[in-house]
Amino acid sequence: MTSTHRIRGGPAAAARRRVSALLALTAALVLAPLTPLAPPGTAGRALAAEPCRQEVTGVDLPDGGPHPLIDLLGLRQTWDLATGEGVTVAVVDSGVDARHPDLADAVVTGSEYVMVPAAHGFERTAPAPEQDCEGHGTAVAGLIAAERTEGDRMAGVAPDAAVYPVRIADGVDRASFETLAAAIDDAVDSGAPVLNLSFAIPGDRAPVREAVERAVDAGVLVIAAAGNEGNRDPSQSMYPAAYDGVLAVAAVDGTGAPMQSSNAAEWVDLAAYGENLTVVAPGGSGYRAESGTSFAAAQVSGAAALVLSRFPELSAEEVARRLIASASPVGGGRNDLTGAGIVDPFGAVTGLGLERAGDAAGDHEDRAPAAIPVQAVPRPEPGLSDTAVTALTVSGGLLLAVVLGLPAVPAVRRAARRGWHPGPLAPATDAPAGRRPPPGPPAAARLDWLDGTDLPPAAATRPTGAPAGRAPRGRSATTAPSSTRNRT
Repeated sequence: MTSTHRIRGGPAAAARRRVSALLALTAALVLAPLTPLAPPGTAGRALAAEPCRQEVTGVDLPDGGPHPLIDLLGLRQTWDLATGEGVTVAVVDSGVDARHPDLADAVVTGSEYVMVPAAHGFERTAPAPEQDCEGHGTAVAGLIAAERTEGDRMAGVAPDAAVYPVRIADGVDRASFETLAAAIDDAVDSGAPVLNLSFAIPGDRAPVREAVERAVDAGVLVIAAAGNEGNRDPSQSMYPAAYDGVLAVAAVDGTGAPMQSSNAAEWVDLAAYGENLTVVAPGGSGYRAESGTSFAAAQVSGAAALVLSRFPELSAEEVARRLIASASPVGGGRNDLTGAGIVDPFGAVTGLGLERAGDAAGDHEDRAPAAIPVQAVPRPEPGLSDTAVTALTVSGGLLLAVVLGLPAVPAVRRAARRGWHPGPLAPATDAPAGRRPPPGPPAAARLDWLDGTDLPPAAATRPTGAPAGRAPRGRSATTAPSSTRNRT
């Protein structure tokens, strides 16, 4: 038996067995870092169930005011019009920790992709709700749709929007291009109208390009980060941001100046804030600080959700046009660093400024789809006509004359009682005690009373020809002697 076996195998067969064993060992060593050797269809589920070997966690928020993005982006005014309700944003990233209180009601059941030693190279499973070892995807999801906390210390741009997470278990930077393409297709199949891709690849890869083209053709608004390499070389493009139909987002700091790490190129469409942002952390609670274009892209995705929440009939192209046209320019106009400018959610939702942008572009038909009409400021009208002003002026003059004349009334009365001559009024000594002088003449005799005939009857002083026995006007017949009068 033994000799027969040697004859049948011979030296050639033994050599073939050694080569086969060597190839099998080489294959095992190459595939070992990817996944444990297991039958296809079970390896992905086994790896997905493994807990994170190292998980990023956060800390409690320090005491302070509202999240800076609320004021920087004018979100309070925007939330009066739209909050993102009814809109889902798909996030292809490291996963989302749905246990966090700020995301508890925002995350829907998504999917997970794990690389496996199979013909297609990956396996799709359902992710565990807490699976986000790197924390990158949780931070992105929080900036898009975190609920408003007490005092607005944390809030997403669209706090009532939903997030559909597509987790790359091995990390986006270590995933194959076929895996990334499958994840993008999965996001499109979920029905989410907005797709956030907060990663950048230095080169055009056919699987990713074709997947993005399918997403754009399906009417999904694809928003991608420009990348953080600080590249200013126009020949160096980052993908998927540089693909046609993708809204590429750069980053600025808190003052609105372009960040040095943010890539710049003609394919950059607009910018958002990306420096030292407070974001939601995985681990069930806590927060941390992050920087980069990934988180600027998340703000634009949230702004898109706000627009679609108010105007669900708009297409992806129309939403992108609104976001670009309403952006606040940096440095006076469009440039490679920030594109059209910093995203303005309020302007995008209201349509303010879109007519001006349409006029500049020569587009008069689609310049402001679904814009909220803004009424012209009314011209101030005069309060009174010229006739009314004249009448009031005359009336005011008469009233002033009356007021100024009131203090002179007592003097006029005294002068009349003296017969319009200077000097003090002589007391009536012969009047009965306790009685006041009789009243003046009636109004009908006023002119006669003023002619000086109210003098007392005195023979020595009465002019010649005066009627005898006539009593003076305004005085009784028993008036004091003329010697007591001070008349000249």
